[in-house]
Amino acid sequence: MEVLDVIKDRFSPYEYTDKAISKEDLNTLFEAAGKAASAFNEQPWRFIYALRDDEDAFMAIHECLVDGNKGWTANLPVLMISVVRENFEKNGNPNGTAEHDLGLAVGNLSVQAQAMGINLHQMGGIIPQNAIDKLNIPEGYKPLTAIALGYYEGDSGVKERKPVSEFAFNGSWK
Repeated sequence: MEVLDVIKDRFSPYEYTDKAISKEDLNTLFEAAGKAASAFNEQPWRFIYALRDDEDAFMAIHECLVDGNKGWTANLPVLMISVVRENFEKNGNPNGTAEHDLGLAVGNLSVQAQAMGINLHQMGGIIPQNAIDKLNIPEGYKPLTAIALGYYEGDSGVKERKPVSEFAFNGSWK
């Protein structure tokens, strides 16, 4: 079996059309994220999002981005910040897999988006303290990335990837 086309064709564009993403489609994306595996099924991820037409909420998230991400994200249909809960709810101990679990959730969201014709671009370039202050993120939660969502019209931006032999090793490291 080959890798699914929806995975092979995924890429992270820097240009988006002004076509809006419906709340129903957003809900579908979040449902897909919610199906990701997580330690103790804690689902430590949270997403704070804004639609472009909610200017105040959108600008609050936009102000959490580093300068290098502000220009190309100014007119996105949807902008969000991903957040993790740092400790397990079940026992209060540090959750060492929270960021991994968020990655799985964003992976699900990404594949679902691609299947729906929506593109996603995840960014590490955020100002965490701005997110905490502007988005009312409570203590015990950590903002991690920003995510751009929208529709792309243009040539494929799929990039060459490393061969499997460079990152998967049988038995021991090389």
